[in-house]
Amino acid sequence: MLTKENVEKVAQLARLKLTEAELAAIQNQLSAVLENFEQIAQVDTKDVSPLVTPTEITQTLRADVAEVFSSERLLETAPEKSGNLFKVPPVV
Repeated sequence: MLTKENVEKVAQLARLKLTEAELAAIQNQLSAVLENFEQIAQVDTKDVSPLVTPTEITQTLRADVAEVFSSERLLETAPEKSGNLFKVPPVV
């Protein structure tokens, strides 16, 4: 079980200000979580091969090809333009 000092240290690192009641509640909750991890750590997995993904889905990647657009094509989407430039509201 976690000590009150452990919980206070974690709260300090997380920049949390907790009341005594909150400290006690969180101490119990974190202790329960750590107990669950201890149970998981006791499971014998020496004959289990590592699993990268739970399904047989393969990753399909597209070719990494850079697309080059002309300035005219890029300016087609501009709400306003001035010559070969995007026109934007002035910033003061």
